[in-house]
Amino acid sequence: MPHKYNPNFAAARRRQKSRNMEVRVPHWWNKEVRAKAAIAVCPNCHAVYFDKHWHTWSHATKVLPAGHKVSDELCFACRSLGVGKKQGSEFGYEGEVTLSGFSDPNLKLEVVRTAKNVAGRALERNPEAQVIKIEDKGRTVRITTTNGPLAEAIGKEVDRSHKGGALLIRFSEEDRPVRVYWNAKAN
Repeated sequence: MPHKYNPNFAAARRRQKSRNMEVRVPHWWNKEVRAKAAIAVCPNCHAVYFDKHWHTWSHATKVLPAGHKVSDELCFACRSLGVGKKQGSEFGYEGEVTLSGFSDPNLKLEVVRTAKNVAGRALERNPEAQVIKIEDKGRTVRITTTNGPLAEAIGKEVDRSHKGGALLIRFSEEDRPVRVYWNAKAN
């Protein structure tokens, strides 16, 4: 039996357009607003602290009811990046990706763009997964991240998208940092 058109969907779309709803509210938001607790918002990346971890939703402060308490607090990732400090990071890094063996500068540029795309997608899901620094050292590129699984994801995506390389992932015994090595010249 073929799929039938759902008339409720069209009606819901018309109601949404008639209300001029520009911001879609996540399902967890109503529960937080009813809690009457102060909401922590990172002033740097606009992440929202709720349910014991940070969420990515930059429109949170626009949807709050009048009189709701909002406190400014740096999230873990921004503290790791050293935001608001003259020196470097407070915690260091949790992931390190070393990409080496580049003889072609176009390949190196493409691999760095792939790493930036993976980091951008991870940031949408988890505001604590960020790239701290990308260092270009000639034929080698070193990327440090605030999150170990982000370093893994960057290494796996680079290996998947650029065939012929060799990937090595090393976990430390203390769970920090994850070291990912990818060499463009694999035999």
